[in-house]
Amino acid sequence: MKRKTLLTLLVLIAFLFSTSCILFAGAEKKSTEETAGAMEVHDIAIMPFHIPCMWFSPFTAGGYWYLQQKGHKVRTANAAWDTKQMNTILNTWAEDPKLEGVIIAPLGGEEVLPGIRALKAAGKVVVLSNNEAGYCPEADFCVRFDSPTGCYDGAMEAVKMLEAKKGEAKGVVILGLGDVRNSEHLERAAGARKAFQQFPKIVIHEFVSDMDAGKAVTETGTLLRTLPQVDVLFSVGMLEFMGMINALKREEMAFPKDDPRHIICVGMDSCPDVINPAVKEGIVDFVIDQPVLSYNALAAFYLLKILDNGGNTGVLPKPGTTIRPADVDIKSKVPQKGLDITVPADAWAPAEVLDTMDQFGHIWIKTNYRIIDDANVDDPTLWSNITGQVRDYGF
Repeated sequence: MKRKTLLTLLVLIAFLFSTSCILFAGAEKKSTEETAGAMEVHDIAIMPFHIPCMWFSPFTAGGYWYLQQKGHKVRTANAAWDTKQMNTILNTWAEDPKLEGVIIAPLGGEEVLPGIRALKAAGKVVVLSNNEAGYCPEADFCVRFDSPTGCYDGAMEAVKMLEAKKGEAKGVVILGLGDVRNSEHLERAAGARKAFQQFPKIVIHEFVSDMDAGKAVTETGTLLRTLPQVDVLFSVGMLEFMGMINALKREEMAFPKDDPRHIICVGMDSCPDVINPAVKEGIVDFVIDQPVLSYNALAAFYLLKILDNGGNTGVLPKPGTTIRPADVDIKSKVPQKGLDITVPADAWAPAEVLDTMDQFGHIWIKTNYRIIDDANVDDPTLWSNITGQVRDYGF
């Protein structure tokens, strides 16, 4: 009898144990499903000018890595410096019912408005990054730095260097432009001219590189050989700046800052190739550097806010707001084995939110920028020092 009672008890215990396991597993599954359901997975695209590229690959990566690591679907495409191709891609994306939002660096500015309008008409959320597309109310906001002010300040610093060297603001400047289709290059050139043209004894010679470093080598080299004197090289973009530096070297005129033959050399954007080494060598005096990895991370952060609130743009920060690193969750890990690096660095901050509704049809999230010289060019948080270690961006 005792044996039979013991057997019954054991069977009952086993039954209760198995039942509790099933109930626990069911509850755990339900909890997991509820957690997954709490975060809506979005489908977002990023449209750069061109990839692969030493500038536009990290520009794209800042948002791409962030979105992927937040669990969202993200795609990108190569416009190959071609506005027609960019419009074609944007129109194709507009027809995709799964795609919800697009972050665009509008190549050619207003030239890609047809593609942008197709996206908006299809109900996609449109955000601009890096540069404007003229008057574009189809976009909810744009993330970029203050191009004209950055170049104006850089040119004024170059004038101070001329004054220190010559005793007055006097000399010959070669001003290198990139792509005159793009608003940010036009704004930068205007900012530099505004500074230099305040001084009647400064003469400016300009060329357009079409964002071709090889063409910049040729154009700069011709001016260096034919002008009786050159005192300043000033570039408004990375690719032409690389070409201008290489032209100095080819013409054997790349002298360091402590050499009396030194030509003052200032440009836009750091870069692991050509530019950063020239800063270290003292050939380049300083660089006006954009927070490349932050643009699309910030754009993606606020784009997700709009999508998570049913397309309501009221969730965006209001004009007059100052955005600091603690206000946003935009960090991601560089997804490469052996690299324990979190990006972007906080050099983009503080960012200001400006009311540019009348000018551009949307608000502007204006980031900060950095001045890079031989004192901080080795800073490990500098985007170009980080991306110089990246072998595969993942797209």
